[in-house]
Amino acid sequence: MGIRVGALAMVAVMTSVTFAQDFELPTDPLDGRIVFEEKQCIACHSVGGFGGTAGPDLSKDYYFGSGLELASILWNHTPEMNRKFRQLRMDRPKLSEKEMMDLLGFLYYLRYLGEPGSVANGKRLVDSKGCLACHTLGGGTRDGVPDFRNIPRFSAPLYMVQAMWNHAPAMQKKIQASSVDYPTMNGREAVDIAAFLQQASTAQVEQRLSPGNPRNGRELFGQKKCVTCHVGEGKRRRFETGLVKLDLRKGVAEVASSMWNHGKDMLELMKAESIEWPLLQGNEMADIIAYIYFLGFEDKPGRVEDGLRVFQQKGCGECHDKGDARIVSLTSEGTVRSPFSMVQLMWNHASEMEDLLITQNKRWPKLSAIEMRDLHAYLESSTKK
Repeated sequence: MGIRVGALAMVAVMTSVTFAQDFELPTDPLDGRIVFEEKQCIACHSVGGFGGTAGPDLSKDYYFGSGLELASILWNHTPEMNRKFRQLRMDRPKLSEKEMMDLLGFLYYLRYLGEPGSVANGKRLVDSKGCLACHTLGGGTRDGVPDFRNIPRFSAPLYMVQAMWNHAPAMQKKIQASSVDYPTMNGREAVDIAAFLQQASTAQVEQRLSPGNPRNGRELFGQKKCVTCHVGEGKRRRFETGLVKLDLRKGVAEVASSMWNHGKDMLELMKAESIEWPLLQGNEMADIIAYIYFLGFEDKPGRVEDGLRVFQQKGCGECHDKGDARIVSLTSEGTVRSPFSMVQLMWNHASEMEDLLITQNKRWPKLSAIEMRDLHAYLESSTKK
């Protein structure tokens, strides 16, 4: 799967992390890639241009979201997928609960890896952002500021952001002493600048980072004093709302560039609070951002009463829980243990359900992400009683 699969293969371990409301993350996105291939998803869908063309490329922005947002997209797409299965004479694959969790985790992880940058656009940005007011490009070190030709080559934009982060206090002193404005950037610009600097460097040393381990990032989030102002999973602290409020839909470069853009205000605030600027070494930036990024995989809790309304309005009760032994009871004890167990049951049941609806001349009941959350809240509440 090109660059993305190569990056996934570099993940040594993605240890299980439990967030608020006992939400468990996939243990390793690589497991989801295996499910994606073994269940023949790749026969129809491509990732980053590699795979089948019968379905859309799943690495695009539209196919991204929290666990139940992704589940909503899969569910609403079921009739179209079933037609493709029939055309290709393929059996619809059955998934276990773990396989469903791994698959959704893999799809969520795709956007984390980002996209390759433009060297030409990066060259223009280095000039327009005022980087060359301090740095040189082939002119040697000047006033202690390194030449871009001499910086270590790096395999990911994240290393560039980490280097900028560590030098932020010194850089801001230089900026204040000059007429250059504090340079901000979005995720796309960060990727392009990194692509240019990687090509411009003539250094023999190459720095490599893995995509990051969210459990390590969670520990670093506390060790580096991020929790003094920010909250990863909880309530409101003195200065900032929890990072779970952020829009994390743009991948690792977007999260990293947001940290950089916020750096000027952070430095002033940390000085006022007598907090030292946290330096990040090795894979620490990658780990912290992996933790922040995966906060978006957890869904907000649904409303039980609204879930009951969805269950009734979508016609679920017309077949389920009527005492028919051939149809699974969705409110039996232990049937729905997690969001993934619900989605797994829905996925495995989809072909038979569509056949039944066709004989009854009924439409496929589409579910929004909110309705999916509410339905899970109702079913989980019912199966616990």
